[in-house]
Amino acid sequence: MKRVLCVVVALCLSVLALEAQDAKKILETFRRNFTIASLDVKIQILQDAASGANAKDMGPLFQQAVDFVTDNAGLIPSDPRFLQLAAIAVEQVGFVGYAPARYSVWKLFQAGVDAQTLGKAATALGVVGAGDPEIIADLTGYVDTQNSVFASGLTPDMIVIAACLKSLGTLGDPSSFPIVFSAMNLGYSDQVTAIAKEALLTIKGDFKEMILGVIKDRSLPEKKLALEMAVDSDKLTDDQKGQIAEFSLDVSLHTSASETAGRTILRDMRFIAARALRDRKWSKATSLLIEHMDMTISEYDRGLVDKNSLLDALAALGVMGTHEAAVRLTQYLVLVNSYTEKSKGFDEGIVRVIVDNLGALGDKVAFDDLMYTQYLNYPTSVKKAARAALDKLKW
Repeated sequence: MKRVLCVVVALCLSVLALEAQDAKKILETFRRNFTIASLDVKIQILQDAASGANAKDMGPLFQQAVDFVTDNAGLIPSDPRFLQLAAIAVEQVGFVGYAPARYSVWKLFQAGVDAQTLGKAATALGVVGAGDPEIIADLTGYVDTQNSVFASGLTPDMIVIAACLKSLGTLGDPSSFPIVFSAMNLGYSDQVTAIAKEALLTIKGDFKEMILGVIKDRSLPEKKLALEMAVDSDKLTDDQKGQIAEFSLDVSLHTSASETAGRTILRDMRFIAARALRDRKWSKATSLLIEHMDMTISEYDRGLVDKNSLLDALAALGVMGTHEAAVRLTQYLVLVNSYTEKSKGFDEGIVRVIVDNLGALGDKVAFDDLMYTQYLNYPTSVKKAARAALDKLKW
């Protein structure tokens, strides 16, 4: 029985060896004929190779055809047959997954071929460029450049952009994340934007760290968009969202902007981050939220933000449950009380929020000033709120 099995195995190996030899011979024949053929015949040879039973073995032939086109790039504008040849070749490189052709395919991006061919080349790179840092960097850099072109008011070819974005999603390298993120938010067509979003979500790696990278290194509009995406994402845990919000608040507090638009974006980021921290009672961010409150008070006094913005900043401190938060809110109550005592007047709603949040914190550091609030010329509602807050203090 064993002898029979050995014979069968030997026969199978012999058949495979013969098939391999046949495939190699067929490939060599195709390549030799391609070399000597006219342009029209070259196209026919590629078509025959692509439709034949040995198509999977024809990778070297398809690469040869790509190289032939790039070597004759100067003739492309005057002879559309070169484009036809290139389109067939790069498409087949992707179909058979012939990775050794990846650099040849990339050269087409410098050869001046048309959008349809570039789109096919980008699609092929999504297959044959897997795991190659240089190809991934080149393709990512190409999209980055096209993003800049679009941002300048010009319109790159959407066929190529879409194909590149799909391939970057397929390749899934974290280094592409910020560039794909930019593409998703630049204002491309709905179709391209959807492709970018899908690609973004398929990129491998730590989603939190990739979002933090955008917030750290990209433009102000992108920082804000990354924060919004993080807060709304179902790919992040509450703790991860808290970490991103804390980092974002730090960035928005300590980044300067010379233009009004930039300052507005940073202010929006602060409030988005502060609300996210408030919702999660993220006490580790107390010191940042104090800075945020101080800045918001200054902005309110200068008419840069409305009352609701100030109330939000106060409420964020009120849920931190820390002594530092209680100290800062108490200091603000002292200031407000001094205004009232001097008949300068102060907004009743703001006083109520300060008092209510001191009650929520329950820190006895507020005792003296809550008590004093009851003796000033406040409406009855404020005095009752101060009494209720006093009753909540912990001793």
